[in-house]
Amino acid sequence: MYPGTWPFLVLQFFLYWLQVFREWLEIFIQLANPKILQILGLAPCARVLSLLLPWLSSYLRNTITVDLKPTPPGKGSWKPQEGHPKTRVLKTTASLKKSPHKCSENLPLPPDSLESLFDPVGRLDIPRLRRMVYQKGPEAGERKLVWKFLFGVYPPNSTAEERQVLDTKLEAHYYGMKRAWRGQYPNAARLRVPADEEFSTAIDKYEVLQTQIRENASPLEKLVENSLRYHIFNDLLFRKAQKYIDADVPRTDRHRSYFQEEGLVKLLSVREILLTYAAFHQDLGYCQGMNDFVSRFLETLDSEADAFWCFVGFMRWAGMNFTAEGIKRKIHVSEELLKHVDPELSSHIERVSKEKLLFCLRWLLLCFQRDLQHQDALRVLEIRGLEGGKDNSPDWQHSRPKDAPAEVTGCCAPRKDLTFDVLLCVAVLVQNREQLLSFHHANDFFLFSQRLQGKLKLNTLRGEEKELPHPELSSLGPGVMLLPGQ
Repeated sequence: MYPGTWPFLVLQFFLYWLQVFREWLEIFIQLANPKILQILGLAPCARVLSLLLPWLSSYLRNTITVDLKPTPPGKGSWKPQEGHPKTRVLKTTASLKKSPHKCSENLPLPPDSLESLFDPVGRLDIPRLRRMVYQKGPEAGERKLVWKFLFGVYPPNSTAEERQVLDTKLEAHYYGMKRAWRGQYPNAARLRVPADEEFSTAIDKYEVLQTQIRENASPLEKLVENSLRYHIFNDLLFRKAQKYIDADVPRTDRHRSYFQEEGLVKLLSVREILLTYAAFHQDLGYCQGMNDFVSRFLETLDSEADAFWCFVGFMRWAGMNFTAEGIKRKIHVSEELLKHVDPELSSHIERVSKEKLLFCLRWLLLCFQRDLQHQDALRVLEIRGLEGGKDNSPDWQHSRPKDAPAEVTGCCAPRKDLTFDVLLCVAVLVQNREQLLSFHHANDFFLFSQRLQGKLKLNTLRGEEKELPHPELSSLGPGVMLLPGQ
């Protein structure tokens, strides 16, 4: 066929028509209702079209099986950002995989599932979430989302889209803050542990990751970094915080598999979070014990930026516990509650030891994070998050049962001071009263506290609570069973 002959013109017209039809069909598929696409994919004509247009078959198959899967309410808030270099820093191992949805589009979600707590735009039902966390706790895969609500990172009434935008801003702000103090104190950027070969190797790997992060910094991160370039740091306070952080981090949860996976590289993230917090919160700075909480946040959230902001939210209401005045108040409240619950035990401890309940300092300062087994420690931290959330926002207020007393009769401590860790402290003492009553030296109480480290067990299953000798104590909080280690 030669140009100008009628067969050539017919072929040109047919090819032109085929191109127009293909473009029209692409637009139609993109705009069509999902049900129409399903019908189109199953219709007999689809086979003919797939022969003429091979791309159509695979396009329909991918569209119907992937893009048109029913998305549960609030599902968008679960998905982490992809493609951003920061989200890959702590995920050098295999990423978490979500199990496929097995329930049909027409079947309702289980009433106790986290996904059922979101409306179509991703707003969370806060009262129902509080009940779920308090009664049974979230599943391990749900904590990444739930903890951001518990510790004040996400506003209670935020939508899934708003949370996605907020994640981007908070991540950029954290890395901008981090680069600001690193630029101000370049000698503090690298931890020096000359006698620890394993940790030295981890430091080298971590610095390589930091170089990659700096090279892929987003414009928003650079903007935050420039805005903090002239931030005034107190050199003395920062150096003091760095000294204690560098001493505590190398021995923080080092045995746990999460930190062992990458050869202790992730422990360097604990250090970065603590130094960033100390640099920009110099009114409190760093106190020993903060590293235990940061390691919990990092292991649970598996993101340096998310762990930092959850820790910041936690410290808004728990920071007072790290001051001399705050911890003295906690110990005093525990002493008053024990005096009300078990006067005999209280009098014995006071008679033998002038320090009274000072041997409970670690329990109250760290919310039993070193004394309870790992999963139980997370549950206590979540319940403390519920208590702290009430102070952050009125939306977190939890309605008290009608028959619950507003104050503890006979106890001088206000209800707001009777936090869950205080109740657990008194519960441990009461359940070990026979052993404590046998002590005749003050040092015995401190040895008792030390022996329980890592051996306490918390049981919040309904119907399995061990009845306490004093009903007043069991009415103050959720049913617990604490089994002291031998």
